[in-house]
Amino acid sequence: MVLYKDVKLWWNKPQQRSIYVSAKEEYGVWGRATGKTQGPIAYRSSHAANVMPRGATGVVGTTYMQLLDRTLPPLIKSWERLGYVEDLHFFVRKKPPAAFKIKPAIYPVLHYEHSITWYNGHVFHLISQDRPGLANGKNVDAIIADEARFLNHQRYMDDIAPINRGNLEYFGQIPEHHMITMFTDMPTDPKGRWILDKREQMDSDIVTKVVRLQYELNILEQRFSEATTTESRKYLYRKIREYGAVLGHLRKGLVYYSEASSLDNIQILGEEQIRQWRRELIWPVFRAAVLNERTITTENGFYHLLDSDYHTYDQFDYGYIESQGIWLPNGLVKDCRMDADLIKGAPIDISLDYNSKIKSLVCGQETRNFYRVLKSMYVKREDRKVLDDLIDEFCTYYKHHDTHHVMFYYDHTANVTDATRLETLADMVTKRFEDNQWTVSRIYIGQQPTHAIRYRMWESILAERDTRFMSVRFNKVNCDSLLTSMQQTGVRVGKNGFEKDKRPEQNSAVKPEDAPHLGDAMDTLYIGKFNTTYGYSTAVGELIVS
Repeated sequence: MVLYKDVKLWWNKPQQRSIYVSAKEEYGVWGRATGKTQGPIAYRSSHAANVMPRGATGVVGTTYMQLLDRTLPPLIKSWERLGYVEDLHFFVRKKPPAAFKIKPAIYPVLHYEHSITWYNGHVFHLISQDRPGLANGKNVDAIIADEARFLNHQRYMDDIAPINRGNLEYFGQIPEHHMITMFTDMPTDPKGRWILDKREQMDSDIVTKVVRLQYELNILEQRFSEATTTESRKYLYRKIREYGAVLGHLRKGLVYYSEASSLDNIQILGEEQIRQWRRELIWPVFRAAVLNERTITTENGFYHLLDSDYHTYDQFDYGYIESQGIWLPNGLVKDCRMDADLIKGAPIDISLDYNSKIKSLVCGQETRNFYRVLKSMYVKREDRKVLDDLIDEFCTYYKHHDTHHVMFYYDHTANVTDATRLETLADMVTKRFEDNQWTVSRIYIGQQPTHAIRYRMWESILAERDTRFMSVRFNKVNCDSLLTSMQQTGVRVGKNGFEKDKRPEQNSAVKPEDAPHLGDAMDTLYIGKFNTTYGYSTAVGELIVS
């Protein structure tokens, strides 16, 4: 059995700086594919485990599904890149074999299915904000978090940050104790601004001193490995200890904040990848995700009161997910069985938008207190998919729902024919559902109201002060595309007042899913579902909005 293996590693400049600084707290805002997980997250997490045997690290995510689906796979791959071997150096969501004689953690693990055990007894606890019980009673010696901008920061400070405590008698003398490692791409929502403010906590002068001392220490260690005389080795050994002590003192309370763009990793990505992203991404998204420029969403959009924390929720059926007997859901068929918000025995409300580039669908169900928007879906012409494909994908996703019935809300745009078809779009949708053995109740809402009326309607809905308007909550994961569309939809002043800025729909540089199409489908769904509550004239497309 091979216990150790030599590996050669290449680090880009942001990764090198992170290793040189090795601060107690590190916060990074790095662009897409910059090497966040492969570099600082994997390096710092494995280092913490090695220097704190039998200690604990909290691996924090917004949802447990995020940890299983997006955080652990690249982290484990990156550990393997560093030379660690699964089921030899670490054991994922299972108890290590007794033959390895691994000592238990200082606070023994009670539920191995929610942890990773290191070869020296250090344990990584999986902790998510949608399953707060996973943090209860925990004491950890370090915290790591990827995709940190999605965290509810106030809840993190209240529920998770306090567990990074204790064990001073074991590790209090080392600078790594209670270290924090958080990385993300550039926030585009004001809710993520907190991580940008970490820059103000960094002492740049001390960071510079640490880098210089670490560089000199590296030279000393290299000379030590090459030294031949006893006298020089003793001197070098003493100097190495002195430098190490000074660095440990400087790092113990050090905060390091860094930013990096995808261009910092261009040697690995290549120019063509950057060019492809530029072709595919809307300019504000490209600036934030690739160039790592600050493009916090402004508050003057069409849906400007939409709050990415307050108006959203996470609700997975972890009973089903964990019943699959897998530690990562790579092979898990993602369908409605994973959703805990779907009301059994009730039909699903749907509405669509029928653009030539993209066909969009939004669906929801009404509860006592909120209207839940369960999911958004779309198919694109560039993928050679048409309206029938969208309906088929919906029926496949909701195949296991016990009520194969939809309430189909549509406006005047779905009630016409043209030279290319004899059926209306509404007829085509209905027929495709029936071909999939679903039944359809059609509700025609008539003329779509003006943008100005819809603008005031959404102000009333999202402000939640007018009791005529049912409050809305969006499934954060399943409605990701819808939320992006709504947040990116601008507003402009037209002859009839406020209007949606529809220019991105005609811009070939903008991905269709980032344009206002999905938001238009959401407008239709809400208007159709609740028009009798607040008053609506189908003849003229007029809402009564105070």
